[in-house]
Amino acid sequence: MREEVDTVKISDAQIKILRSILGERIYFFYSDKLQVEEANGRFLFWASGFALALSTINSIPGRFRTYINISADYRISSQEATTYYEFEVNVSSAPLWQEGALQFSKLSSLRIFSDPILMIEIYQNCSNAGEKTVLHDCAMVFYSHGRKILLQARQELIGGVDVILDEAFIESQIKKLKLRYTLV
Repeated sequence: MREEVDTVKISDAQIKILRSILGERIYFFYSDKLQVEEANGRFLFWASGFALALSTINSIPGRFRTYINISADYRISSQEATTYYEFEVNVSSAPLWQEGALQFSKLSSLRIFSDPILMIEIYQNCSNAGEKTVLHDCAMVFYSHGRKILLQARQELIGGVDVILDEAFIESQIKKLKLRYTLV
């Protein structure tokens, strides 16, 4: 259990950023290349990273939107050959860390116009103890009055993030994961 606690975590600074989303509306998901894929008869969106464009409910005057950049990358633990996935979360004044994408109009977006976010759940799971290579999943569920939005590590692609909007599909994905944090 100790190894799991050491390995599966999200930093306090990133938790603080995610808390700032509570009460805000997610207007868009921005990506440098947003792709659509069918999975089990349902559709999901994915890209190497996303920026959430938030409304100005709690923002600084004169600043139109805040961008929360989220990606899911794999890490290697110092213990044995353990690999795991974790989120990178940061704030910037432009969508994505590749700000050049805006300048060359290579930016895709998924329009959400969500109700204000009421709660965020962070899931990070690990395989059974004793395995030589332990893969950890990470997923975030954003809850509003009207819908759920899931961001999940895309294990086939380093750095990839899936966005799932179908509620039944979200439930099927998170039931095998372990809840780590609930932000309300």
